[in-house]
Amino acid sequence: MASARPESSLWGNIITCTEIALHVYEIVAEYKSGIVIPTEHAEELLSPRAVTLGNEKDGYLHYEDDQKSMIPAYELLQKDLITDSDFKEKYGTPEQLEKEGPFFVPEYFGTLEEPQTSPWGDITKTAAIHNGIGLIESEGKAALAVHQTIGDLFLSDMARQQAVTEGDYLFYALDANCAIPLYELSASHPQVLELIIDEDSLVHTLCEDFPDYVDFHNRHVDEWGWIRDLPAPKGLFLQAQLEQEIGSPLPTNEQIAEPSLPYETELEADDFFEPSGEYEL
Repeated sequence: MASARPESSLWGNIITCTEIALHVYEIVAEYKSGIVIPTEHAEELLSPRAVTLGNEKDGYLHYEDDQKSMIPAYELLQKDLITDSDFKEKYGTPEQLEKEGPFFVPEYFGTLEEPQTSPWGDITKTAAIHNGIGLIESEGKAALAVHQTIGDLFLSDMARQQAVTEGDYLFYALDANCAIPLYELSASHPQVLELIIDEDSLVHTLCEDFPDYVDFHNRHVDEWGWIRDLPAPKGLFLQAQLEQEIGSPLPTNEQIAEPSLPYETELEADDFFEPSGEYEL
């Protein structure tokens, strides 16, 4: 016997409610959306860990989009319990959720592993900036390291093409080569924005060294979002560049703010990611 549909939610009045599996509902409410499961059935459908990560209200566990909803989606898809085809298309396969889960829901899937080696050799120092993003030193060379999952979600094709890869990571030397990924990641990750000590220099570097990127960017965004050249020194947008020593000591993890959990985000596949504050973490 199916449970009654939820009549209220943690996220305000319910606008739509769709049964995506027996006793499982996908709802859109006033303020948020997500997956809702009657508490009495949750233990039958989900693992104990998944149950503890839900938020309970009025006899229902709530898992909001697009973070915690990945938890029941992953387990229900693994068991082939989802009956709604649109839901399956939205969330993809369990394998896809396993790949993106460590970024969106690290408390369930675990965090993205830090890089162990680089294209230049063993890594001697790592300073975490955010889950899947860090500064590394390898054989005296400093670089920005970005996990492939972060790259797929937040970087344009042009940014990914600038990288050298090793294992699951994209690496960018801390020279002009890192300008494009820093520009794009600074829109979604405040911790990355804090690394940039001179935004005018970053913009000037983009205009001088990557005119094709700037042209492509400006043709695909509204005029208010255009990259416009500014009078500034080139390639002096990071502290390491100012020190004229790429191998200068990295900041310690204590000197970098504690990474925050991701903010809700729903990114569509596109050839270009437009930096904006919309997807701030």
